[in-house]
Amino acid sequence: MTGDGGGRWGNSVNGGTQHGPVVQAGEIGSYTSQHFHFHGGEEGGKPLPSSSPTGHQLPLGEAAFKNRDAESGHVLRALDRDEPSGPAHPLIVTLSGISGIGKTALAVHLAHELKSRFPWSTYVDLDEWRTAGSVDVEAVLKHLLRRLGTRESWLPAEYRELVGMYKTVTGGARTVLVLDNVWSADEITTLLPVSARSVVLVVSQRRLHALEGPRTVGLVLEPLLREPALDVLGEYVRNTGRQVSPHAVNQLEQLCAGFPIALHTAGGLLREHPSRRVERIVADLTADLHEKGLSVVEAVWNAAYDALDVAAAQRLYRLMPRYSGYDITLEAAMALLGTGRDDAEDALDLLANASLLADSPRPGRKRLHDLLRAHATRRADRHGDPAETEEGLRRLVAWYRRQAERADRMIAPARMRVAEPVPALAYAPDIPFASGAEARSWLDTERKALYGLVRTASDLGEDTHAWSLCDPLWKHYEDHHNHADAIRAFETGRDAARRDGSADAAKALIRMRCQLAQALWKADRPDEADTETHQALRSAESVVPGTKLHASALEFRGKFLASRRRPDEAVSNFERSRAIHDAVGNPYGVLLQGFLLGRTLRAAGRPDEAGAELETTLGLAREQDHTRMIGRTAAELGRTHRDAGRPEQAVAAYEEALTQERRRKSTYDQAVLHEELAALAVETGDRETAREHRSSAEELRVRAGAEPGPELGT
Repeated sequence: MTGDGGGRWGNSVNGGTQHGPVVQAGEIGSYTSQHFHFHGGEEGGKPLPSSSPTGHQLPLGEAAFKNRDAESGHVLRALDRDEPSGPAHPLIVTLSGISGIGKTALAVHLAHELKSRFPWSTYVDLDEWRTAGSVDVEAVLKHLLRRLGTRESWLPAEYRELVGMYKTVTGGARTVLVLDNVWSADEITTLLPVSARSVVLVVSQRRLHALEGPRTVGLVLEPLLREPALDVLGEYVRNTGRQVSPHAVNQLEQLCAGFPIALHTAGGLLREHPSRRVERIVADLTADLHEKGLSVVEAVWNAAYDALDVAAAQRLYRLMPRYSGYDITLEAAMALLGTGRDDAEDALDLLANASLLADSPRPGRKRLHDLLRAHATRRADRHGDPAETEEGLRRLVAWYRRQAERADRMIAPARMRVAEPVPALAYAPDIPFASGAEARSWLDTERKALYGLVRTASDLGEDTHAWSLCDPLWKHYEDHHNHADAIRAFETGRDAARRDGSADAAKALIRMRCQLAQALWKADRPDEADTETHQALRSAESVVPGTKLHASALEFRGKFLASRRRPDEAVSNFERSRAIHDAVGNPYGVLLQGFLLGRTLRAAGRPDEAGAELETTLGLAREQDHTRMIGRTAAELGRTHRDAGRPEQAVAAYEEALTQERRRKSTYDQAVLHEELAALAVETGDRETAREHRSSAEELRVRAGAEPGPELGT
């Protein structure tokens, strides 16, 4: 078996395509969102059943899995003896030990063993979701809810509501969850299913004492014993079809000291060099161990690195520690190397064959294990050239910026931008984006690389690249509300724009301040947001007065003031922004500011003014045939009429909004409107209509996976 992350990985899903929820919670309380209250019918009925299949989304298990029978048996016996009672807390199995000892392989093996007992299982590597040492728990919760069948449009933007939805969907469920590369118990507390019938396999280098309790099984993994270690090497020898003396195999086993990852690396050398005598491999490893005084694993990895017979493979290995992404594609490797597709393909293949890169859980990608990342850094320090690192990173930053800009234009072609786009690059091809959905998916898949490269660009002195990368990240932030990542990146972008001497830097600084401000106030840091929006507006008034960028700064300032319950000041900013949009001939800007004005006036308790503003805005939205804005404005108008005690007008506005959301196929917004119509019907004494709307909302909720279905609770 290999060490953590060192095996062959892939996604294995049983039960067909996922459509909607795959969890049944026995007795589930209500879940309240910002917009509406989820519950059963008025008679307390249970949610509608889901047709969603169950599934298992796990990396592939290792073929040569050796000598973990005792640990596996301990877990299975604990599961057989387990009699859950009390709070809805899962059975937790912690697997700890040094990197390379085989923790991940054992966890995946156990998860596969448990598939016959549990209808749903999945694997999450927290390192994929970690930036600057912190896990984006909000993003992991969304990822898990998607895997449980919840549709994207139903995922709440607010963290508290997201946690509530996760508790509801996992309540009472029978699941197996593998959490890999856990640094502390605090990282995963919110990720634990709210179910005594679930099992969570926690993989960590550290012993997580905070997780210890009556329903915790703790395993500390040690190196393999001699006989199973010899079995691993013997399997490699048999697969090569060559004759190897028992003495040579014994020597190799002693050098590997029972570390699974070292055994597989040594086996890879046997496989990749069939003409090389085992005695020579043993001698090379022994020389490394004794002459250089390195650890056993270091000696094995050094030998694998030295055996790479293509210079590009060694160079890519040395460059990989500076790459900020979770895993790497062929195109990104081409950008790092800068010497063409053939070199990148050969380098990736050779590194994978030598077990210096592992297959990522995401198809078509490779990743560098953390322990090997440290080794690659040492190789770079000893054999690398600082110039090659800097040149590779500059190419990578430019390539990623170009792809992010192309994705952003596919998602929002008419959005205002400051930077001139990066032209086509000869050293690496573009990623094809056939639709906005594909572009959004790419931005999210590459989020760790993109946010990290903002800092990389800044460290290289590439200030224009640093702030320019932040611009396309704005749409990702709006979609995913990853406040911590955004604040780090946008602060770096702001500082880069301050330093930058390019022609667009002053405008970029205004843009960076606005983007940073929204992330700050959403993260409950209003004083900093106040400063950023104020300075952005002052700069806009002096640098770009009367332009769309000036109008944008006014809009951000207005939204901040509205969030702080200062409606009169917010209204003034929206009115000024609308006047600029009108003057420069931007009809959508006029439309958007009218909507913001109406919404703010309604929140301020001024329904008559809000109603007049929203009626005008709704007319503009119809003229522009803007489906989304017709729906948003009509819904806000319905709320305004309801506040003013005009139920008939409110129903008409809500129904128009429903029509638009059906056109958009937005099940979340449809359900919101059905719930609000139900509440309005209760207020007017029409309980039958209220029941019909609640039933419609419930059905939409079940179909979208926000309400648990029947499969996992049985």
